[in-house]
Amino acid sequence: DRIVAEYTGRQDYADDNFEIVSLLCLFYNAKCLYEQNKKGLFAYFSKMNSLHLLADVPEYLKDKQLIKQVGYGNQSKGVNATAGINNYANERIREWLLKPVPTIIKEDGEDKEITVPNLFFIKNRALLKELVLFNPDINVDRVRALGMAMLYREEKMILYQGNISADREERANSSYLGNDPFFVKNYRTK
Repeated sequence: DRIVAEYTGRQDYADDNFEIVSLLCLFYNAKCLYEQNKKGLFAYFSKMNSLHLLADVPEYLKDKQLIKQVGYGNQSKGVNATAGINNYANERIREWLLKPVPTIIKEDGEDKEITVPNLFFIKNRALLKELVLFNPDINVDRVRALGMAMLYREEKMILYQGNISADREERANSSYLGNDPFFVKNYRTK
């Protein structure tokens, strides 16, 4: 439930940006929930036979009547970022930022457990600045990207009833090809 990667930049060609997204998904064994109203990403992933890396439209958005129906083809992946969707994403961002996380600190040589909001674990200054200065009238790409992550997170929280347990994670990790003995032996750092 932490942010593990972020990429900010704009290459000369859109396909180069899409390839970076694809590589991040492959490296982190992740799926990408994207704004489907931004053109080009679906076509690139389709051309590269990588549609499996794109997240489907979250069903719970249909249940909340934030989207009318789940379509076919490029309408079956990602989310159309309407004002209603963005407002819901903003609520999820706020909830996640303020969520208390138990943390152990050393104080006077002994371990002490305290709770700290997720906000304190964000390492990206530019994202923090955008969050502080946020209002709906300015361009906040990092906040919109975090919103997409929070919408996808919400889908997983609903799927697992808010409890992503270690045994589910362990089962997922056991089927992940990155845990093959060859990769574990040669590429894992200690």
